[in-house]
Amino acid sequence: MENKIKLALKQQSRLPLSLKMKYMLRARLERGEWPVGTQIPTLLELVSEYGVSRATIRAALDELEQEGLIERTRGKGTYVIGDVLKEHWMMLPTDWVTLIGHIDRLNVDFIVLENRVGRLPADLVGGDEVVSDDYWHTTRVNLIKGVPYSMSSAYVAHSLYTQQKKAFEQEPVLLVLDRAYKPLLVSARQTLTVRAADATVSRHLKVEIGSPVVRVVRVVRDAQDNVVYCAEVLYPARHLYIENDLRP
Repeated sequence: MENKIKLALKQQSRLPLSLKMKYMLRARLERGEWPVGTQIPTLLELVSEYGVSRATIRAALDELEQEGLIERTRGKGTYVIGDVLKEHWMMLPTDWVTLIGHIDRLNVDFIVLENRVGRLPADLVGGDEVVSDDYWHTTRVNLIKGVPYSMSSAYVAHSLYTQQKKAFEQEPVLLVLDRAYKPLLVSARQTLTVRAADATVSRHLKVEIGSPVVRVVRVVRDAQDNVVYCAEVLYPARHLYIENDLRP
């Protein structure tokens, strides 16, 4: 197993070796190998175990220390001080009622990056669908206690927006949609994929460029199958978890 790990580290990749090393050490924290309060192996022990240089290990440990997961003390060693498992605090609801209740309980603040009226991007609802109506579009960074937890780009049918303009601009969009137009909402679909954070997402969500983010696309339709709401929401993957009731 040790030789396989060393071989994996040496395989050609665009990732810097120190970043690979950081992810490997972080994975051990996530698996619970080193609980909070535990002293992790010494620098020389990690060098020997992984077959990399001291500089590579130091760079990886620097990253983990900046994330608040470990603390290094000269002459005493390196100890785990952060519980990486508690980072997964953001549940992604899988049904409409839970989603609305979840957003309501979060008590979200947000920073508006853009408000405008325009067309709905066809790639959000399917490339073959023709979408001709105008939509109100808002892009926001959503925060809880000042910490960004998602970045959303939402579209609301303009005819609905004009009737609840103030509410849509001042509250979470889905809460207004559910409260004011629930009888119109006939179907809703949520699709989840994972992508790498680009420079814009990195800046707004305070994550590293290239780190995994979960992309959720939600599409809500009326009885005539018209799209009344569509949104792309990006979440840092390290905060998210999904829980389903699997009934055999």
